[in-house]
Amino acid sequence: MKLNQFKLLWLVSAIVLFFSCKKEEVQIIPQISLETTETTIAENATSALVVTVKSNITVNTPLEVKLQVSGTAIAGVNYQTLPESVVIPANQSSVKLFVNPINVSTIEANKVVKIEVAPSAIYQIGTPTAVEITIEDNQTPASDAPEVSFATTSVLTNLYLEEEHVISVGLSKSLASDITIPFEISGTLVEGTDYVVEGITANQITIPAGNVSANFTVHFKNNSVVGMDKSSVISFAAPVVTDYAIKASDNKLTLRAVDPQVDFSSWFNDANQFDYLYASWNTSDTKYIVDADAYFLKRYYYNSSTSGWSTLSGETYLHVSGRDSNQFEEVVNQFKKELGGKGIDIQEQERYEYQCGDLLGLARFFSNEATYQKAPFRSTKGWFRFASKDARSPEGAVIIPQQTLKVYTLKEGVDWKAKTTVDHNGSTESHYFWYEDSRNTVGNIENSTNVNTVLVEVERSVGTYNTATKEIIVDVKFTCADAGLNIDPKYYIEKDGDTYTIRIKYINRY
Repeated sequence: MKLNQFKLLWLVSAIVLFFSCKKEEVQIIPQISLETTETTIAENATSALVVTVKSNITVNTPLEVKLQVSGTAIAGVNYQTLPESVVIPANQSSVKLFVNPINVSTIEANKVVKIEVAPSAIYQIGTPTAVEITIEDNQTPASDAPEVSFATTSVLTNLYLEEEHVISVGLSKSLASDITIPFEISGTLVEGTDYVVEGITANQITIPAGNVSANFTVHFKNNSVVGMDKSSVISFAAPVVTDYAIKASDNKLTLRAVDPQVDFSSWFNDANQFDYLYASWNTSDTKYIVDADAYFLKRYYYNSSTSGWSTLSGETYLHVSGRDSNQFEEVVNQFKKELGGKGIDIQEQERYEYQCGDLLGLARFFSNEATYQKAPFRSTKGWFRFASKDARSPEGAVIIPQQTLKVYTLKEGVDWKAKTTVDHNGSTESHYFWYEDSRNTVGNIENSTNVNTVLVEVERSVGTYNTATKEIIVDVKFTCADAGLNIDPKYYIEKDGDTYTIRIKYINRY
């Protein structure tokens, strides 16, 4: 009886042990790993890269596997956002995870997305536990991407012209969003000194959405020297986006500034040289400056009454400026005069007079002008500045710089031609009031206490020259509010209040 009980107890124990072993086999924990046949994918790929989330055993029930995603790639920017977990279906041993890149137009470095199996109590982490996928950046625009180019590829200027050039940057077709295009600038022209640019910020320009072009303006500055030849190139820098491509042609703009020496032989030659500048003038031995650098040009004004040219004034002496060999300036010759003349009947006849120029012929426009026979109309910035772009061309621009001219008028109550009569050893002698004034100032009328200084503001004016016809023609605008200024309408072509515009022409006297 005891033996049967023992056999029964052993049989129960064996059954319990058997079923206990079966239960442990059902609860085996799966090991999860990640696998992929490719570790790189192009940014503009049209199909996804597949990552397999794999269990080492077939699962009987759905198994959720948690994931961790990191790396330099940004979810939603460089690739479509990945789920935080995936589920291996029941009776399966794997599930596929799809990595879909996003084609970002910005050109940048390759990006990496790292996918790892996150820890969990319901599975173990196998090998490999992670995969790193490189998203290769697309640096090539599409074959139908719009091309960018310059509408103008070359600008030639002379800085004295102070020209402005509007440059258009165009796309072959518009885009749905703003596009910023960077430039590279190189060369010998100095931005900020030789020119300034408006419409470019940080060396780049933006073409607005829906537009096919944008403009910028190059403003050239007047600071050149004779013989200047400098240039710079504005070209398209390597694109930072793939939204557009650089056209194979018309992809750079050359800026060139020149200032060649102009040939003045049409005006300044032996036949036209003026050899009668006085060194002194007296009754017995009048002397001239025989080596004078002075040339005699004839000056005309456009007569609004006759619609033709009329003589403005004579005795216009010019020469090349000592400070700029592409510029004319007036010759002002102050000399001592010891010879009588109209209104001067006195033994002691020393006084000072001028031979000089008069840019605008102002002498005839002031009824109360104060002169010692001639007035010293000095131009502080010269008369005609020649601005050529090609020394071989007979034609070019001529510029009268902006400047202030001084005219001297009589103070109220001063009788400039009042005659003074004196007795000299029984003889009657006489002279004008201005004669004594010239002796007191040694010919420098600026130092006279009997005159007022009137300012004539001359605007910068641009005209033309032609060495073949020997003509210089320019419209000059100036402003003067002095009551003593009285200009016959025939002398000007336009008047606006105290501002006048006269058209003058210079040609050879001979």
